[in-house]
Amino acid sequence: MLMQKYSAYLPAFLMDVCISSILTNTAFYVSYLHFSSTFLGTLNALNAGFFCALAIPFGRLSDRIGRPRILTIACLLFATVSILLPLCTQKLHLLIAFPCTGIGMALFWPTYEAWVAEREGEGGLIRRITTFNLFWTAGITAGPMVSSYLYRGVSPLLPFYFAAMCSLLNWLAIKFQGTVFRQTQSKWAIEKMSSVPPTTHHAYLKIARLANFSSGFSAGIVRALMPKLTVEMGIPATGFGNLILISGATQWLAFLALGRNFSRGLYYRFSPLLGIQISTIFAFLILARTPYGPWWILSFAVIGVSAAGSYFSSMYYSLHDQHDKGNKSGWHEAIIGAGLLISPPLGGIAADSSLGVHSPYLLSAVVALCCIGVQTLIWLADRSNYRKRTPHKSLPMRDNDKAIEADKENV
Repeated sequence: MLMQKYSAYLPAFLMDVCISSILTNTAFYVSYLHFSSTFLGTLNALNAGFFCALAIPFGRLSDRIGRPRILTIACLLFATVSILLPLCTQKLHLLIAFPCTGIGMALFWPTYEAWVAEREGEGGLIRRITTFNLFWTAGITAGPMVSSYLYRGVSPLLPFYFAAMCSLLNWLAIKFQGTVFRQTQSKWAIEKMSSVPPTTHHAYLKIARLANFSSGFSAGIVRALMPKLTVEMGIPATGFGNLILISGATQWLAFLALGRNFSRGLYYRFSPLLGIQISTIFAFLILARTPYGPWWILSFAVIGVSAAGSYFSSMYYSLHDQHDKGNKSGWHEAIIGAGLLISPPLGGIAADSSLGVHSPYLLSAVVALCCIGVQTLIWLADRSNYRKRTPHKSLPMRDNDKAIEADKENV
């Protein structure tokens, strides 16, 4: 029973191993072919652009026709692309192939996240989101690490075949689980609305989405450009893999902590999200201003914690008290995809300019600071509206305690 319960989250692990292996090895492969950082940024922008544009419609499509067939198409598409990428030796070949990875991501993630939110008999929404996040974080950590070691020790093409194998295993996992992946109309499908005012819920949804965008922008710099930049700085490929391992480990631990009961008081509060975003700014300033060494380890640990908090918040507000979960999951993924879309080309241009290879990290810090500014305006506007609605009550609102407790029963 326990094995069946957690095997339902195995596709999240396998898919992120596949995706992260493709993205990491593409960065190494582009350097191997002597293409520029700007071209690498363009490739990742194509991937993120198709993902961002199609996540919402594919999420809505899964609401109508069900989840399993869309998940199957996504897995087979990734397997095909992974097998074809080693044959791409010219820029045009890569420009044609890379949009398919974005299409596959748009098919898979909104559909899978909506399905996770619909599962019954596994506790509340927070518990299911936590388990899902633990599995995909393990995958996105393992993929770059394995790819970096395969690339350096065996062949620059082998990580692509490794990604294809993971995608085919994922297809088999989905196919042979049978009823596990049957879309259900469970008692959780219709939720009771919480005591948090709709305007406040919407305000925090926007705040979390902005944090998620900033996190996606940073991830685009770190995971898409950094493999190439570190090699050109004289840092071995395995050094990048170890840094990603540190970031993934802290992100995994942060997700684990966010699934505990004490974390329920963090929701519908601005200060926790604000704190982790400010810490990210300092982390990227360290990467930009210090040589490769122990301070980089600390920075990647901070980036991992921040990514966990931003992603968890965005996903929770997108699924809590929502009936069209496929649509809302699509928006959640599209917004982080927007960050992934614009960061590689902008970072690549900056790295190829006179600003040098450290400039993409400064760019990430600036984007995070701008997002914090907009979030603060949204939060202040919500507080002002709350005062108008309830002039005799004190701030901050504590209705969220009832809402979070209700979540354990309603979702």
